[in-house]
Amino acid sequence: MKKYFASVVCLQRSNKVANSACELKTCKQGFARLNRNTGFTLIELMIVIVVMAVLAAIAYPNYTQYMERRDLAIARQEALRIAAELERFKAKNFSYKGFDASYLYTYESTDADGNHATASYYNKTTGQLLLPLGSTSSTAKYTLTLVDGGAAHKPLTIVKGSDGQETADSESVKGLSWVMSLERAKDSDGLPKQPRNYDLLLSNTGIRCMTKVKDVVTGYANCGSYSESW
Repeated sequence: MKKYFASVVCLQRSNKVANSACELKTCKQGFARLNRNTGFTLIELMIVIVVMAVLAAIAYPNYTQYMERRDLAIARQEALRIAAELERFKAKNFSYKGFDASYLYTYESTDADGNHATASYYNKTTGQLLLPLGSTSSTAKYTLTLVDGGAAHKPLTIVKGSDGQETADSESVKGLSWVMSLERAKDSDGLPKQPRNYDLLLSNTGIRCMTKVKDVVTGYANCGSYSESW
């Protein structure tokens, strides 16, 4: 009788071991199937890479064009803003001479001693404004330059010397007209960083044109043979 019970116990233990072995085998097979189902084959990976490359080839040019259109829109906006202020200035002073756009582009800053100061993005000495606002000479997309419409094309701002008297160059400015150029930023080779974009020219005498040809608008006369209106 004891032998019988011992045999039954051994059989039960054998069944448990067998069941455990089966369960372990089943788990391994399940993990193997899972790995096969969730893994990428080389072909699938290549397809994903090709699709991403195609999407990038389509998206990047569109993004670049969008940024160029945005930069051009900003340049136009600031040119028209200054033009409107010029007309208000003349209505009060009967001349454009002495116009200073610094008040339009002020920002809070600190001086060399760390004291609070107010500065301006507009350079009244040169009549220039880097765009977008807050950009530097290395990051700017456009340089706006406002000058007198006379032959010398001097800034409209009245400049005084150390003696407190107006300088000879400043005296030569009549302020009867104005002209404004907006030139694209250039790389180290002197070529526009945005060759597909435009340089702009605007004046109170009716000039309002743009061109993709570099170094034309800085003559302040017209936009050359490939001129477009805006």
